Amino acid sequence: MILTYLLTLLTDQTLLVVQCLLFLLLNVLDGWTTWLVMKPDHYDRERNPIARLFFRKLKAPASIILFKVVLLSGLGLFIIHWWIESLTLNIALLIGNLLYVFVVRHNHKVHRKYVEHEQFFENLKNYKVVVE
Repeated sequence: MILTYLLTLLTDQTLLVVQCLLFLLLNVLDGWTTWLVMKPDHYDRERNPIARLFFRKLKAPASIILFKVVLLSGLGLFIIHWWIESLTLNIALLIGNLLYVFVVRHNHKVHRKYVEHEQFFENLKNYKVVVE
């Protein structure tokens, strides 16, 4: 019963459209949070070595946008071509969406940590010791 319902749900093409839109949104958020972590030129903070090289060569934020457009275009063509395989695509997108939720969350935490670190040193720099 549950397995049949799950199979019916995962073969639904409406779910595939929703998952594609969610994947697109999560990639936009990933690009934005990646930019927040790397700006202005902290490319060493990027963990993906291929993306890091790409970002260094083309300079962010344009490189982030181009990188995402290239990857999502290729994936979009794949999905359009294999649309009939909605079960496989839904499973793959479910895994990808879960992964990107964690990536965006991690990027946000890292960005917050760098902001707090910078504020600490800015406050330390502005702190004046009064000696009597």
